[in-house]
Amino acid sequence: MRKLLLVIFVALGLQTQAQLWNVQLNEDPTTLGSGLAGVIWTGTEFWCAAWNSADIYVADANGNLSTPASFTIAGVTGTRSLTTDGSFIYIGANTSAIYQVDITTRTLISTINTSVANCRYLTYDPTLDSGNGGFWTGAYGSDITAVSMSGTTLSTISSGTHGLTGVYGMAFDNYTSGGPYLWAFDQGGNGADIIQLAINGVPTGIAHDATTDLGAGGTAGGLFICNNYNTGTNSMIGIMQGVSLFSYELADPPSDDPILVSLDIDNYVVNPTNVDIKGTIRNGGINPITSIDVKWSDGTSTYTDNLTGLNIISNQTYNFTHNTQLNVNNTNTNALSVWIDYPADLDNTNNTLSTNVSGVTFIPTKRIIFEEATGTWCGWCPRGAVGLETLQQNYPNTAIGIAVHNGDAMTVAAYDAGMVVAGYPSGHVDRNILDVDPGSFMQYYGDRINEISPVEISAVANFDATTRNIDITLSGEFVANLSGDYRFNVVILEDEVGPYSQSNYYSGGTNPLVSPISGFDWQTATDPVSVKFDHVARAILGGFNGTPNSIPATITAGGVHTYDYTHNLPSNQDENKVHVVGMVIDNTTGEILNGIKVELTGTSTGVEVINSEFNIYPNPVKDVLTIEGTYTSVDIYDVFGKLVLTAESAKTINVATLSNGVYILNINAQNGVTTQKITITK
Repeated sequence: MRKLLLVIFVALGLQTQAQLWNVQLNEDPTTLGSGLAGVIWTGTEFWCAAWNSADIYVADANGNLSTPASFTIAGVTGTRSLTTDGSFIYIGANTSAIYQVDITTRTLISTINTSVANCRYLTYDPTLDSGNGGFWTGAYGSDITAVSMSGTTLSTISSGTHGLTGVYGMAFDNYTSGGPYLWAFDQGGNGADIIQLAINGVPTGIAHDATTDLGAGGTAGGLFICNNYNTGTNSMIGIMQGVSLFSYELADPPSDDPILVSLDIDNYVVNPTNVDIKGTIRNGGINPITSIDVKWSDGTSTYTDNLTGLNIISNQTYNFTHNTQLNVNNTNTNALSVWIDYPADLDNTNNTLSTNVSGVTFIPTKRIIFEEATGTWCGWCPRGAVGLETLQQNYPNTAIGIAVHNGDAMTVAAYDAGMVVAGYPSGHVDRNILDVDPGSFMQYYGDRINEISPVEISAVANFDATTRNIDITLSGEFVANLSGDYRFNVVILEDEVGPYSQSNYYSGGTNPLVSPISGFDWQTATDPVSVKFDHVARAILGGFNGTPNSIPATITAGGVHTYDYTHNLPSNQDENKVHVVGMVIDNTTGEILNGIKVELTGTSTGVEVINSEFNIYPNPVKDVLTIEGTYTSVDIYDVFGKLVLTAESAKTINVATLSNGVYILNINAQNGVTTQKITITK
């Protein structure tokens, strides 16, 4: 449970300096209910509305669920936004109507009809209609419309003026100096940007990405401004969907506040090399920044770069490259601290960032794991299937898609339980970027493919047609010294699972997306249509978090670690359509560091395995391997697919030059190829 941050007073009883974007509250809204987006503070409690139902959940000042936990208002459903004139609460529910509600009885008093097609966001402005009051309303990238208390249109701010594309919440601000202002909570850009607009709709340049301090993965929801949440402060209250019920302190921006926003430094670099110390500074104050010092230290020495001739205006960013590089000449880990020094700075708490840089012998091949949370009952989920297939078609070697089903016959309970999402469809990218729309998976590929992984991972999966066992060996070659809780894991995938009828999959009847998974157009197809599903997770062998102790806690650069799994494939699953996904998980952070996807060997689509009389021993072997049987040659591959030894037909093969580890033998005979796994142990 995140803690409510209380207002602090100095010894003389004076309030500390107000600070814009000071976090007063940051709580998980999913503990209250699902699909929460609209929010208001009534003066004594939070009302948090579910956009996809009639439910409104109630929480106390700390964000804890009250008793009773929720209520409904007869005649109102799908609440997206809430606002108040001090006497009544008004609700926007993505219709042309605005609903007036009694706060005490929680009943509908009246309905205000407007000419606005969708009143998704809604905020009360007492200055409208010559002081008689009114509302600003609209949806996403539409014009922002001012309407009177009776619903008459007063004025509009064109979409071209405000320039925003995904406004979900809006709040009127009559507290900040120079106002009044409107604040928009926008799903465009980073998905949760709070942007200040002048009352004519023009952005002022003051903005904040809520994902930087509330949590990643959520999208903008409702927004509300009041002066009665924390005594002595003004507050900006909102919901970042699926991530945070929050309150920021609302105050005038500081005159001078440079912020070190991020560092652009690879954590792993090929040794030896010189590394640029790069990052981004944002001006969080009003006054422009014309000069600033950037410093970094490796714990021994400190290096200063005096940046001059700048003109970083309010809310603008500046990308810097320090004039002194980090010299990496070994495989040690360098702990770096980077900070900015600005004499007039009014807030030094946001000036320093730290990172580690390790020298490595090579850069592993990065593969990204995309996990889609889906279900056949979900009417919006076809776009997730399309997203996975698009990745497969565009990046077959570096993007791995996994469809994790919920609430249907393809559900794997242990996997589904680990997928914490706010709704469906949703998904994770390497479990580093969480709860995103899988229809937008492609846009995250570029973010992750340039992340350097500390481990090269490979896998071998042998299928025994008699027992239906899949024997799997995962191998990871680590290129950096690591210490922590790292784990192997395996997921069994199957393609073309089904068929299911269209009506069972998508109850909406039509869908404008063309689905490559089944080869037909949802928009024109009619029942009965048989749908088959690809990339379906059929089993997760190490549990959602991976197999404990499958990788040592202390890892030395250059070390190769392996782990074996065995899975019995059910008879109703087709081995010719099954794949094995191996991954390495950092259990401390939850991030998937790297992955691999392989076909089964021993099937009609994999390497041909013949029924032969070969007798191969000893296994494990130290120096000399014996192969009894008639063959022409043998090729020996390491677990990364590299050919390490070829020998002509002989009863004994000298393998003394090979290092410890798992190897694959391809024994070439007149009537086919036999594949055998051996282990070399000195």
